[in-house]
Amino acid sequence: MDQESEEGERRIAEARRRMEAAGLDALLLVSSANAAYLSGYPSPERTLGRALYVLLPLRGAPSVLAQAWRLEEARRYCWMPDVRGYQRLSAVPFEELDRLWEVNRLGAATVGVESGREQRLGLPLQDFEALRAHFGGTRFVDCGDLLWSLRLLKSAAEVARIRAACRITGEAYAATFATATVGQPGRQIVDRMKTEMIRCGGSDPWVLSSFGPGSYELPTEVPPQPPVRRGDILWMDAGCTVGGYWSDFSRAAVVGPPSPEQLQAHAAVHAVTAAAVSLIRPGRPVSEIAAACREGLAGLDLEVTAPLSDLAGRVGHGLGLDVTELPHVAEFDSTLLEAGMVITVEPAVATRYGAFHVEENVLVTEDGFEVLSTAPWELATVPG
Repeated sequence: MDQESEEGERRIAEARRRMEAAGLDALLLVSSANAAYLSGYPSPERTLGRALYVLLPLRGAPSVLAQAWRLEEARRYCWMPDVRGYQRLSAVPFEELDRLWEVNRLGAATVGVESGREQRLGLPLQDFEALRAHFGGTRFVDCGDLLWSLRLLKSAAEVARIRAACRITGEAYAATFATATVGQPGRQIVDRMKTEMIRCGGSDPWVLSSFGPGSYELPTEVPPQPPVRRGDILWMDAGCTVGGYWSDFSRAAVVGPPSPEQLQAHAAVHAVTAAAVSLIRPGRPVSEIAAACREGLAGLDLEVTAPLSDLAGRVGHGLGLDVTELPHVAEFDSTLLEAGMVITVEPAVATRYGAFHVEENVLVTEDGFEVLSTAPWELATVPG
């Protein structure tokens, strides 16, 4: 058995253990990161008319139901051997689902679906209502907490993919800042960052940016248009995927020599971040990490023009198959850290001379933590 199949069997076995404890006879997952997690399908189906269904019964063979266009791809990549197809677009494949319901005896069963906290059904509401009416004897209930309990704890294979995505993102930052020039349009710098992540082996690159006065208070995914000028902070928060798993961290450069104010603010915010990261260990509530960030930022002698962490509503989040996952690193979240979790830590402020946010991606280990985003945190310098 190869490593992918072993990983799949481990996930399915753990899911079934938790299903039995929760009184669930099956899970029905549709076109989601959850479906990818349990089936091995490398990418969720983004075309709404081609829903990908994953049915995991408590006992019996799990099944994948893919629209004909995706069928051979699903058979190649899914670790579930029972991969079936359907033809019609933009319609629930009732005939095929009827067969699965019959063989798994789900007519009067309790089936978990993705309807709860930070979940999506993966179907238009009218289609889900039609499905629920069609299987009138089946009780559909939320299984979101069960799914999060599985996905919060990353295996060694999952961590390896996140680590690789972080390495690629760091290499892309270095290459992008090394080739940026004064007077270059901001859009070109953002596009170069995306291109470098792909060149280095990443997929699905994204970049959030703020370049120069007037943008520090508004980080955005809309690439900046004006040419960058001497003294501008070029801040980017970026990520990519490796095998479906995300990186998500920020780094920054300054055009020309940085001012003393910029150096001091960047170092101060990084120190707050590093102090919060140092608290990470199993058993610690994420709320304590968030409180440390709030208290650290409050103690800085900076003329803040935008409290970016407050505006975001948190100072970090989980990371995995989704670029933002539970838990929220926030004082309202009581989640206890466990070994295997991967979280971000990202206290941030804006001033008139820069946005300061040195996000880190961190693995919770048995005895503490490991920073996965190992790219240098210091301000890079763009000649200007």
